[in-house]
Amino acid sequence: MTRIFSNGPSKDFVRNPFDRLIGTSNQVSLAAPYFTLAEPVVKAARSGKSVKLLVGLNAATSPKALSEVHEIPSLSVRYFTHRFHAKIYIFDDAAIIGSSNLTDGGMISNREAVINLDQPADLESVEEMKALFAELWESAQVLTTENLDTFRSAHTSAKRNAPNLDAMIENEVGRAEPSNINVSSRTQSSERIFLEALRRQVYEQFRPAFNEVIKLIEEKNLRRSELAEIGIANEANRFLNWVRLTHAVGDEAWQLAELRSEEERRVEIERLGNEWIHTNQNKVPDDYIDWLIAVKNTFSSVSSIELASKEEITKGLMSIHAFAEQFRFVKGGTKSLPTVFWLANEQDVDKVKKTLLHLVHGGGDFIQRLHDVLYDPSMKLKNFGRFCALELYGTIMPDECPPMNGRMAKALKYLGFDVPGV
Repeated sequence: MTRIFSNGPSKDFVRNPFDRLIGTSNQVSLAAPYFTLAEPVVKAARSGKSVKLLVGLNAATSPKALSEVHEIPSLSVRYFTHRFHAKIYIFDDAAIIGSSNLTDGGMISNREAVINLDQPADLESVEEMKALFAELWESAQVLTTENLDTFRSAHTSAKRNAPNLDAMIENEVGRAEPSNINVSSRTQSSERIFLEALRRQVYEQFRPAFNEVIKLIEEKNLRRSELAEIGIANEANRFLNWVRLTHAVGDEAWQLAELRSEEERRVEIERLGNEWIHTNQNKVPDDYIDWLIAVKNTFSSVSSIELASKEEITKGLMSIHAFAEQFRFVKGGTKSLPTVFWLANEQDVDKVKKTLLHLVHGGGDFIQRLHDVLYDPSMKLKNFGRFCALELYGTIMPDECPPMNGRMAKALKYLGFDVPGV
């Protein structure tokens, strides 16, 4: 059996073992400094495989190819901009290593040299490759929509204007390099660990999954007429709420749910969506639209928060499902929750406003602001956790972040998405 591939006259194309292994594996980890070949990666993710793609942001990587793989459920993309040269393709129990980038040239037309590790005697080497990939993956940066837009703009500008294209791209995107290159980066701060965990959760898991549901609801017109005015993101929120309360009942229903391929998810969402639009039990509270109005009236602008009274802030917070759900853990239930919240936060209305202003309307990266309100002692609020923050921000800014709460997460996991349920 051929183990060495060089894209030579014998047509021993690297693409041959790559396609064979990616087609038969459930877990795929790909590292390539140059990336232009999106098709097999997208195909693998959409067939239900879990795919990790690590690329270099440089002049040789295609913004178009990155756009094709961006925010596809089950496909996570991270990047480096500096000192990243490894070409490692890892499958369930096999690996390909060598000189081939994930490009047409690397896979077919350039003279390359790679070795295919797929024999029983290779298992130890494959495990070493998995460990190396894991180390690189942990120190890489998540490719967010903002990163991708910056890279696309810098890539276009660099080709026209810069003698050193890679340096210009790195200057615009920001340096990201493997941890072993910079000794000071070996010890990650707790803040960076939290930041990256939050960024991965929102941009690699929740947002792609939620957007897939939205796309199918729109495409198949799985809409309820009484919710037509609330916006597609909030309508998807209500559909997922119904899925959780009607089908994903109890913890085992979502905890034991298996991952599904994109086509399998599509069939299930369409099936449940048709049930949802015809049911008389839509699980939408009678005052749900009033809740949305209260949230938007209170938090949709800087001035609305600054001018809000304590009572208006309270009403807005109580209109967020993730916040109101805390009644289960409060003596006296829903009626006592506002009192408990304000006592826990020392009746400090100004601090509450400052925190909510920073979360919803602050400058810079949303994930950094989310981290601030969850972990910075000067901003952290008692009885206001991760899903409270995500649902509030997503209700006001649905294009940037879905209105996520615990029910949404559990429903997405029940539908077969690779997301955390808590």
